[in-house]
Order: sequence, then C-alpha cells, then structure tokens
Amino acid sequence: MLRKFAVLALAPLFACGSSTATSTDTDTASSTGETGTSGTTGEPAYRATIRRTSYGVAHVQADDLGSVLFGQAYAFAQDHVCTLADQIVKVRAERAKYFGRGDGDAHLTSDFTYLALEVEQRAQRMWDATPADVKVAIEGYAAGYNQYLRDTPPGELPADCAGAPWVKEIEALDLVRYYVDLGLLGSSNQLASYIGTAQPPGAPLTMPGGPLRGLGTLTSGGFGSNGWALGADKTTGGGGMVVANPHFPWTGELKLWESHLTVPGEVNIYGVGLMGVPGVLIGFNDAVAWTHTFSSGNRFTFYKLALDPSDPTAYLYDGTSRPMTKKTFEVEVADGGTVTRTMYYSHYGPMLNVDPIGWSTDIALTYRDANIDNPRLIEQFLGMDRAKTLDEFKAVFQTVQGIPWVNTMAADKAGNAWYADASATPQLSDEAIAGWQAAIEDDFLTGLLYQQGGLVVLDGSDSTYEWVDSGDARAPGLVPFAGVPQLDRRDFVFNANDSYWLANPAAPLEGFSPLHGSERAPQSPRTRINAMLLQNDPRYAAAGDDGTFTLAEIQAAIQGNHSLTADLVLDDLLARCGAHPVVDVDGSKVDLRTVCGILGAWDRRFNPDSVGAVLFREYLAAYSGGAVLDRGSLFHVPFDPDDPIGTPHTLIAPAEGQADGALVALGEAARHLAEAGVPLSAPLKQLQRAPRGSVEIGVHGGFAKEGIANVVGYDGGLNSTLLPKVPRPPSIAGTAGLTERGYVINYGSSFVMAVEFLPEGPRGEAFLTYSQSEDPRSPHFRDQTELFSRKEWRPLLFREADIAADANLRETVVEGG
Repeated sequence: MLRKFAVLALAPLFACGSSTATSTDTDTASSTGETGTSGTTGEPAYRATIRRTSYGVAHVQADDLGSVLFGQAYAFAQDHVCTLADQIVKVRAERAKYFGRGDGDAHLTSDFTYLALEVEQRAQRMWDATPADVKVAIEGYAAGYNQYLRDTPPGELPADCAGAPWVKEIEALDLVRYYVDLGLLGSSNQLASYIGTAQPPGAPLTMPGGPLRGLGTLTSGGFGSNGWALGADKTTGGGGMVVANPHFPWTGELKLWESHLTVPGEVNIYGVGLMGVPGVLIGFNDAVAWTHTFSSGNRFTFYKLALDPSDPTAYLYDGTSRPMTKKTFEVEVADGGTVTRTMYYSHYGPMLNVDPIGWSTDIALTYRDANIDNPRLIEQFLGMDRAKTLDEFKAVFQTVQGIPWVNTMAADKAGNAWYADASATPQLSDEAIAGWQAAIEDDFLTGLLYQQGGLVVLDGSDSTYEWVDSGDARAPGLVPFAGVPQLDRRDFVFNANDSYWLANPAAPLEGFSPLHGSERAPQSPRTRINAMLLQNDPRYAAAGDDGTFTLAEIQAAIQGNHSLTADLVLDDLLARCGAHPVVDVDGSKVDLRTVCGILGAWDRRFNPDSVGAVLFREYLAAYSGGAVLDRGSLFHVPFDPDDPIGTPHTLIAPAEGQADGALVALGEAARHLAEAGVPLSAPLKQLQRAPRGSVEIGVHGGFAKEGIANVVGYDGGLNSTLLPKVPRPPSIAGTAGLTERGYVINYGSSFVMAVEFLPEGPRGEAFLTYSQSEDPRSPHFRDQTELFSRKEWRPLLFREADIAADANLRETVVEGG
C-alpha cells in the first residue's frame, strides 16, 4: 500500500520542486503504457494510472482513494485547468487583485460578496468537520491538480490561461472554499450583485443592486434537467434503468467532466462530476445508477425587515430594536492600493440591495440560507459513489444529509427505482406558513416574489417566522431526511424540474411543506412530455407494444424531440388556417397557405432536418412562457389538477368579432422570418448552431415552451468565470431569440446517459454534448458535439475487457506528492 501524506504538510517539499510526476501526452503515449520513476529518493505519496479511451474519457486506477483522486484531478486539469484556476481566484476574493475593479466594479462586488459570506472561515469549519477518508480524497485531488501544474510549463497551458499569474498551486482548503460556493449554487452563489453592493441609507457608496426581476430564477437557478429511473416493471430486461439528461451550461464552471474511477475492493464508479470536484455526481457503479435534476424548492427564505426609525442599521424584532452586525473587509486591487467596505448582517444573514427597492429608511431585505453551512457535500457524493446496494445508497442520504439543491432518481440491478428531493429545505411552523400564504395576498412584495418564482418572503420582525429546529436534521432549522418527499416504485420515477408532486403520476406525493414546491399546480410542457413518454402514451408509444423499454427505446424517447405543444395546438391551427388563409398583420395582408403547408408537412419534432420547427418556434414567440401552463392566450381547456398530464390543451378560439390571434401570430412569424432573410422551409440545423471555437455545429433540441424533453438554448448568466464566453448578437425584434447568427446555443442537454442493469452488469451509452476538453488544441474539444448533432450514441466503457479493447486506448502513470 502506498503511503498517504497530507498535502498541506508537504508544502515545503512542493516548493522545492523535488517531486515530479512521470506522464506522457495521453493522446500520443504508447497503448502498452509508459511508466517512469519519481525523481525522488523516497516513495511517492500518490500513484495512479490514467487510461484515456475514445473521446478522451479518463479511466483512473489506483490502490487507494487518495491516489485515484490524485489521478482524477491530474486528468481533469489536462482538460480544464483554466476553469478551476479561475474559480479558486473567485472564492479567494482575489478577482480585483488580478483583474482590477471590473466593469461597474463587478470584480470588487464579487470579492466583497465572498468576503461577506465568510467563505474562508466556513471552509475551515467544513474541513474541521470532514471525516478522515474524505480529507484524504480532497488532499489527493489538490495534489493531482498541483502535480499537473508542475509538469506543465506555464506557457504550454491552454491559451485562456497560459502564463497567467493567477494559475497557481492550491491547498486542500482552497478546494473546500470552492465546495462551499458550490453548495450555495441555488442560493447565495446567485446573489452576489445583491450582497456585495448592500449599503445603508446615507452611506457614501451607492450602487445599483441586483434587479428585482432577476430574483425570479433563484428557486431553480435557471437550470433544467430530465431524470428517469425505471424499475423492473418498465424494463424489458428486468433490471433497473436510468436516463440522465441534465441541462447545464456548455461553458464555464458548471460544465460536467467524465471519468471512471477504480480502487479494487473499494470503489468502481463511472460518470460525470462538476469541475474540480472529486468523485462522480451523476453515474453508476456495479449495483446502482442515479441522476439528478435541479430542485424547484426553496434553499433560502427572504426576510423583510421593519427598520428602526432612528437607525437604518437596526431593525425591529418582536417589538425591540435589534442592531445589525457589521464587518469591514479589505480588497487588494490590481492597479495598486486597497478598497475597504463595511458589510451589514441581520441575525438571519447578509443584507441585500435589490434594485429598485434598495435599502431605504423604511424597509430592507435580508435572507437565511439553508446551505450556508453544509460541511458534508463531498462526503455525500463520495458516499453515493461507494454504495454497493440501493439500501446503502439511501442510507447515505439519511445519515449524511449533504444533498444541497437536487432531486435524485436512482435504480438498482434488482429493478427497484427510488426518488427523493432531499435538498436542504427550511422548516417552518404551520403558523408561519399560514402567515406567509396570507401575506402573498395582502403584501405587494411578498406576492410579487412568490409569483415571480415561488420565492418566500417572511416578516423578519416577528419570531414566528424563524425556522423550526426538530433536532434530527443536518443543521438546525432544516427539514430532516424523514420529512422530505421520497417514493419507491417498481415501474418508474422521474423529474423535469417541477416539484416532487408527480414523481410518478400514479402515486402523487402530497402533504409536504410548500417550501419543497407546489402540489396540484400546473406542470411545464416538458414535465408532461416526460410523463407521457414514460407512461407509453399512444401518441408516442415510446416503449412499444409490450410497454417495457429496451435501451434503444429509452434512448429514442429522451432524444426523440417530440413537441408536445405542437401536438396540442397544431391541428386546430391548421384547420383555422385552411378556413382563413389570408390574415391582416398590422394593416398588411399575409397569405398563410405556404406557411400552413410547411407546418402541415412538419414531423412535429425538433430534429436536425425538421422543416417547420423554426416556423412553429417563431409562432410561439407571440405567447408568454406562462401561456403553456394554463388556460389563457394559447389554450382553451384549463389545467385540471385531477388530470395534470393531460391538461391544458386545445387552441383557444378568438372572441366573437375579434381577429384570430393565433393566425395573426402565425402571420407575424412568417413576416419576421422574411425580414431576417430566413427561408420558411429552413431546417432546424441551419439556424440552431453551437459554437465550439471557430466551428459552429448544427444541433437538435428545443426551447422550454415547445414541450421537448431535450432542451437547448442560450444563457448568459450561468457562467461566472472570467474566461471567454460564447457571444450572441442582439435578438431580432419579435422573434424567439433569433439573431443574425441564428439561434446561438450554449446551454442545455449536457451529459446524456442511458444505462441498464443486465445479469452480467451495467451497460450504457451516452454523449457529453460539449465534449470532454475545453482546450481547442485537443482532439476532444468538439468530437462529441458532432456526435450529439447526429444523435450517435457512444458506448460507456466500464468493463475491463471493453476498455482494453478500445482502439484509441492511451495509458499514462502519474505519481507525486
């Protein structure tokens, strides 16, 4: 057994450069393997074998946990060193130090936010509470990242960070700072512009805060995903089956990276993880497979404070004035000097600056975060990776309770399926919930933020609204594992970012706190198409005549690109178009016969070659996102909570004597496309393009309103790195995000995996849509993007014989420490 040393204890040795790893370029090394010596007289602390197979997938083997994660980090850094280096600068509150104040003082705001959140102190507490084996894992990961930097001259790093002074070796505690931030992804992480600019009335610094409208995405983080877990009653082979389809950014720190980790007798896990995180977040081992979707529940609660009339840095609490806590922080700036700022806190948490509310003499907003102290994040992930049965997998959730912000769908080789939303959730008393729900109707701000995104605003002046501690949760005030929504099935469970309510429509989960999400409420078209596919709805017959899924059938279902919205309205629209083929649009006559002919021939899918998909998308641009949820401007039959998958439906008829709004919207779509120079018959792939470097690749998939499981799109707010981002020209007025470059794609389906358990073990196929490496010099920079564009799944090489047989196998041994 190799010796394991704490990375921090070896800092002087690292500085002397007396330990080196032996490695060769994984794309050119001999397939028989190349192994070198350490270059030291002692035994290295870590030693791992990295085998790269087709598409750059890293299979890492070692004799102990620290070494396998040393190897994982080394391989990860080969593909994404710049991304993790950037994030370490962010969480160390050093952006202004290296990059200056930033536009609109953005870097200063970021730094003061991370100082105000006390990430360093929380990281130390997280580290102190971390079990010894998890410390070994994090130390090994930090050592592997550092070893890559020692082995790679700064000028040979990818262009985004080559020679950059901010790319430096790290300590284990730097990674823990980053994990604190990841735990806050559904809460404080997205409040930087609200936290870092919060100053009391009369302060010399006045800056616009984060926008009020921006709070509407905080409960979901702007993320989407589909997750399916099928049991024996729904699979042809009788074992469990899992489909992972997380919708995440295609650039930045929230990308996923693929690896396979093996320590004989301890762990054999395949899947993807977030940048810089040890282990696997979504994947499978010999007995269990699982995936996640972002939870729609609340990870925090806002508190509206009634300020003391004599002092805006004090607030009333149960009738008594309570002073805020204040702390002064200092940030170093690149152009010399420092900037200091005093930040303020209620007993709930940091103060917020919400534009245009700000922080007035009368009212201020603060919040409490359920994940602000989550020391068990990495322990949770590694525990799941090492589970040998579904019962062991569930036990990790019960004993560790470290899940921060996701639903979980899992299935095992025996054909059991399980769902849980075990995300950290505030626990309120029945009295507090009733008072909050009454305030939704009576208080403008409380009602507005609830309507925007299910956000909870409580009365911070009344102790009734404090979180309730039951003594059996990970932290005081959280819902314990026994109280979270969960469901065991033998047919299926799923989630598509609506609440837990319909994890299986045949067994609705009801009676939970509304902070977990809504019950008996309208579902998104994507949730509905997910359920229809899994229920083998006759319109799609995804499981065939026998009603059970093979691997090929489940792959075809998740990537079928059926548009539910089109199926619900298009027949009516075409009938009305045939009856009234000419429509008045802003005083001009538009002939719809060609338009309706194209839509009539359309396959109602958003596949690469689908003709009519673009036209239908632009037709839907006339309707708001909420129009697809209930009766209104689009649908005639309203949502029925007793038929939540089947409703709403049917195109609404025009009011008597009024123009047919649906036909007008269709005419506007045709006119907008003509003005943009886009042929009405353009196939989707001609306009929907994913830039990968200098190459743009036509991809399939749809937008949220279109009711498609396979979502793609554009998002400019989910990448916090300072690395180059995918630009998008301004949208053409009246369109669904169409630009002079078409529909620019930088978000959506990311790691798409389908895996089944057979008697001989797990078998699966997948693609990582944006490919394995972020370095344009790598052959794995866009190879899987091209696979995705053609819907060509690749096998997941899990068995040793399959790895050894891969024609592109390259092996490297790395050691150090």
